[in-house]
Amino acid sequence: MRRLAKGVFALALLVCAPAAADAQGSIVGLVKDASGAVLPGVTIEAASPALIEKVRSVVTNGTGQYRIENLRPGTYTVTFTLPGFSTVKREGIELTGAFVATVNADLRVGSIEETVTVTGETPIVDVQSTTRQRVMDREILDTIPSGRTQYNLGVLIPGVVLTGGQDVGGSGGQTAFPALEIHGSKASDSVETMGGMSISVLNTGSHQPVRVNPAGTQEIVLDTASGDAEYTVGGVRINRIPREGSNTFNATFFGALANGGMQGNNLTQKLRDRGLGQPDSINTNWEANVGFGGPIKRDKFWFYFAARKMRSSMYAAGLYWNKNLNNPNAWTYEPDLSRRVTNERTQTDGQIRLTWQATPRHKLGATWQEAVLCWCPQAARLTSTLEAESQREYPKRRITQLEWTSPFTNRLLFEVSGGVIWGVSNDFPLSILSPGTIGVLEQSNGMAYRAPMDFSRGRPERVNSFRGVASYITGAHAAKVGLTHRSGSQREYRFDLSPLTFRLNNGVPNQLTQRAYPVDFESHVDHDMGVFAQDRWTVRGLTLTAGVRYDYFANSFPEQHVGPAQLAPTRDITFPNTKGTSYHDITPRLGVAYDLFGDGKTAIKVSLNKYVAALGAGGLIATDTINPAANLVVSTTRSWNDLNRDFVPDCSLIDLNANGECGRAANTNFGGVRAGTAYDADFLRGWGKRNFNWEFSAGVQHELAPRVSTEIGYFRRWYGNFPVTDNRSVSAADYDGFSLTAPSDPRLPGGGGDAISGLYDLKPAKFGLPLDNLISLSGNYGKQIEYWHGVDITLNARPGSGMMLQGGLSTGRTVADNCEIVAKLPEMLFSSGTLMRGGVIPLQSPNVWIPQQFCRQTGAFLTQVKFLGSYTIPRINVLFSGTFQSLPGPAIQANYNAPNIQVRQALGRDLSAGANQNLSFNIVEPGRLYGARINQLDLRVAKILRFGRNRTNVGVDIYNALNGSTAVSLNNAFGAWQQPNEILLARFVKLNVQFDF
Repeated sequence: MRRLAKGVFALALLVCAPAAADAQGSIVGLVKDASGAVLPGVTIEAASPALIEKVRSVVTNGTGQYRIENLRPGTYTVTFTLPGFSTVKREGIELTGAFVATVNADLRVGSIEETVTVTGETPIVDVQSTTRQRVMDREILDTIPSGRTQYNLGVLIPGVVLTGGQDVGGSGGQTAFPALEIHGSKASDSVETMGGMSISVLNTGSHQPVRVNPAGTQEIVLDTASGDAEYTVGGVRINRIPREGSNTFNATFFGALANGGMQGNNLTQKLRDRGLGQPDSINTNWEANVGFGGPIKRDKFWFYFAARKMRSSMYAAGLYWNKNLNNPNAWTYEPDLSRRVTNERTQTDGQIRLTWQATPRHKLGATWQEAVLCWCPQAARLTSTLEAESQREYPKRRITQLEWTSPFTNRLLFEVSGGVIWGVSNDFPLSILSPGTIGVLEQSNGMAYRAPMDFSRGRPERVNSFRGVASYITGAHAAKVGLTHRSGSQREYRFDLSPLTFRLNNGVPNQLTQRAYPVDFESHVDHDMGVFAQDRWTVRGLTLTAGVRYDYFANSFPEQHVGPAQLAPTRDITFPNTKGTSYHDITPRLGVAYDLFGDGKTAIKVSLNKYVAALGAGGLIATDTINPAANLVVSTTRSWNDLNRDFVPDCSLIDLNANGECGRAANTNFGGVRAGTAYDADFLRGWGKRNFNWEFSAGVQHELAPRVSTEIGYFRRWYGNFPVTDNRSVSAADYDGFSLTAPSDPRLPGGGGDAISGLYDLKPAKFGLPLDNLISLSGNYGKQIEYWHGVDITLNARPGSGMMLQGGLSTGRTVADNCEIVAKLPEMLFSSGTLMRGGVIPLQSPNVWIPQQFCRQTGAFLTQVKFLGSYTIPRINVLFSGTFQSLPGPAIQANYNAPNIQVRQALGRDLSAGANQNLSFNIVEPGRLYGARINQLDLRVAKILRFGRNRTNVGVDIYNALNGSTAVSLNNAFGAWQQPNEILLARFVKLNVQFDF
């Protein structure tokens, strides 16, 4: 298989190149004479300044059809010529993304010198493609108020969910690792490309932390449904189209600034009563973005350079520096009210694009982007203080790409692109901490403080990426074949400040976690390859798209050695060179589009596509890994009865049996290797074993008026091949089941006080036994279900110059059923991530049980309403634009800590972990309760000044113009239940200016 992969890869280097999937548009149509008979042999030319070769031409086939593919975004003039007939010219055809514009023509007999210019609106309904996509072009990038990243823009699409927090005006939300999801997809199902070539990193198979450089970008294309055969995954697909130089020197500059003095206040008494002392607020928020390009040699060689610097400094809601920082004898968080905590986020990057038209039919391009990023700290908040957060740094993030494009003939198109992505991703403790500082988690309010609660790490990686497609175009057919391939390596060095962290409940210690770092992991992706073929065939208004994709993934792990750690002083383990997964999959892609009335104004679209999950360097979905070094037992928990309250464990931590104040370790293999961690033979290698999902869509798109269309669509996504981990050292018979009474609270469904069933505790005789894990497919244990279904209603309107409106409504829900699995594997109820492996309902807190009565989760219907629009008043040149989002509130959990005395009454004995322990479990069904809706309105007013071809915009953005104060993050710990951790950022003004010259 390795030889086969190399052979296919070498063949692709010689003959393949991407076409349509590069988010390049198409112009297609039918040519007839005055009697209605089709005309073969008509020459059609598409001319545009967007084409460096200026003109692309084809000839109609025997059925009078033509198709011009691989057209860059821009405005085109289409000319129809046939000897003996008048020439027909159609002007002003606008192409964005992968839109297929249908332009028909009727030629009448006449002089060849006679040219008839036909006026007509740009087609707005794509009657041939089933792909749903939103194009963020220069008009949107330059006029819409946003944080000007791919995530700020993508979240404005109805149905798209931004993971990691609500961004307001470039404030950044709560995470340095955002992702876009849609229609039940996962974060790892998203992929980012540049000019169609993958620029994703290896750790999750999808993410690219470098924010897009707007000045260096022509447009951002976001596919949200019905991707063609080129894509492995079925989530949001983000494609950046770099900006290219031209024969005219041009430049742009964008600058924006906001600070705390430009922000209002939205803290209400109701929020104070709920425990929020202060909301998040702006310290500084600014960016500077410059671009410059032009000819190196006219008509031959061009460049475009762009650079960007942006910074967001945000005061964290109600959070202050800890007065007890680095005091080894202080075990409480005491806020220093004179020093508010800020989350600092910066990116500095530069990008250059070189384009060489070597011959009229051969174009070469090169792109280089270099970036340095820092989220320092990453996301301090009320549940994770400054010192408990890490600083997420990317001291090196480099994207390089080389391209060759060739419309070899009027029918045969080639393009080859390849590149390398280098990166270093570090999660280090803050430099203000002293070595040996022990982190603390307070159960009653879910707050972590004193130090990070887990390991820190450094992670360098390199990814080699290739993409190629060859397309053969006739009037009725657009066939293409191609190959994508990624390979690379990743190393991860893990360490910690202290080998211990403590858990307290109302200040009383009850558990400690001990760890055995440092360790050093290394993983290689040998092949992440796809070979695909697809044809689009149009007959009498019916377009059938049929494709098939073969995916092959293989990874490996070099020899790795792990030496001693503080709490594992005798550890000395070497893992030999090991082969990893070897997955083969065949996935079909099918789509049907029908021009209902034959006028290009109404299209019925149906698609059915299968995708496989993105795989990381570890070889399993998300961040799971089969690296043999991952079998190290690097952490375990122990009950801790600190009788003298000196916060010093009076026990031997090397002795894993109960001694002194410490109970028996939950895993007595700590410091060694998990005994017998194994994989089903069918799981790691073979055909059709990879996690997958099917996506079905059906909808109608209709032109309501010239340049105004609406679409209604139904979407359904369902998953299969779920992995599970079965600890074979225990069985269902080794657990005692019981029920507990939930506390009473008027905010709980029915006021609380109901019985929560399906709780389990491992029998004391089995507690602490070494794990004997078997990783397999859930189908070996029972039926597992996960699906999402819903409806989108969208509007796209560009009725005139300077006018635009896009948006709509999306609603849907997720259903998941794992009951058959957890009946056999009750240990899966623990929130280790194995129960909801598909990621249906994210678990917000670690070490929290999901009662078995919630093994079937029917989520609530979640509805979004989103719009963006702009209008320029012609005579006075004043721009008004804005965006509106109405979103479901944050998911609500209720993580209750049941004391051992309550458990003993139901269980008839103490918890096996120890009498001073408690049991944390969620007392509401995940996915059913949500906070108040989040409504965010952002506005821009700008004056446009023109001086010849130079243009200046001087504007004011007003973010959260309604000054809403809805909570976007809630505390799920029942001791501080529904206390807002973060609310919508208060209304603020941001000044901006843009020069184009």
